[in-house]
Amino acid sequence: MAAFESYATHYQRLDYVLAAVDKSPVGVVRTGPEIVVPNRNPEFYNDWMRPNGMEDGLFVRLTEGPHPTCFLVISPKASLDTPERTKVMRGLVVHLQQAVRTHNQLEAARARSADLSGALDAIRDGLIIVGTDCRVISLNSTAEEVLRGHDGLRVESGRLGSAIIQTQRELHRALHRALIGGDSGVRGGSSLICRRPSGLRPYVIQVIPLHRTKTNERVAEPSALVLIKDPERETDSATRLLRRFYRLTEGEAEVALRLTRGAGLKQIADELSVSYETVRTHLQHAFDKTDTHRQAELVGLVLALTP
Repeated sequence: MAAFESYATHYQRLDYVLAAVDKSPVGVVRTGPEIVVPNRNPEFYNDWMRPNGMEDGLFVRLTEGPHPTCFLVISPKASLDTPERTKVMRGLVVHLQQAVRTHNQLEAARARSADLSGALDAIRDGLIIVGTDCRVISLNSTAEEVLRGHDGLRVESGRLGSAIIQTQRELHRALHRALIGGDSGVRGGSSLICRRPSGLRPYVIQVIPLHRTKTNERVAEPSALVLIKDPERETDSATRLLRRFYRLTEGEAEVALRLTRGAGLKQIADELSVSYETVRTHLQHAFDKTDTHRQAELVGLVLALTP
């Protein structure tokens, strides 16, 4: 460990051996007499290589690019500069290069997976990928929150379902159609409503078959995307956006949101327990602050905030 620390903090800039390997052709095995002995840097050799038993070795550059991958076989005393050992090293080069490529591909796949996971978690709708037998394959953080609430949807033994019998039947029919297909065998999407025991507005669920776009991929089990829209979450988000971007008051934002549900001014007044004139005043203030002039324009603006 001390050798690595001293190398990283000081001796790395003096490493003439690695510098020579970096300049070597890819796949060409170099020996200690070729790399270590010529152009020897006294400080690096005497103060770091010799004390750490790195006086000889075999060296090869495995990859192209400004940051190449190099492989070193170091010997403290016995010379590695023999035809037999060099031949063995040459035979290993192709396998080492394949190992590096595999490692890089795995790292890239992990990075893409992390990016995709972050993007899915940024979506406020619940997203669940379901496989055969309604098994949950993956889900985003919003879907996890929905399922933790046990408010109409649940996962039991790894399978997506509902405690409400009618919803359970409709959900299973939708998943069967998306995963296997109907009578025609053609997979398709469908929508349903999930009532909530809490009394909150029901979830709107869309079930969509997922299809692989690359024909050269291994045939895998069918999967489907379950998209869960929570009207309560959307209302909360729209309210915050209206108040933040347009400086609407809570009452003004509430009137605007209820208009998007098709409610008239008198109905809104009754629901909010305020006078009809108060609702009209809130509406006019909402028009002024959002630079809209008709209810249809205001509704369009609110819907644009909550796609």
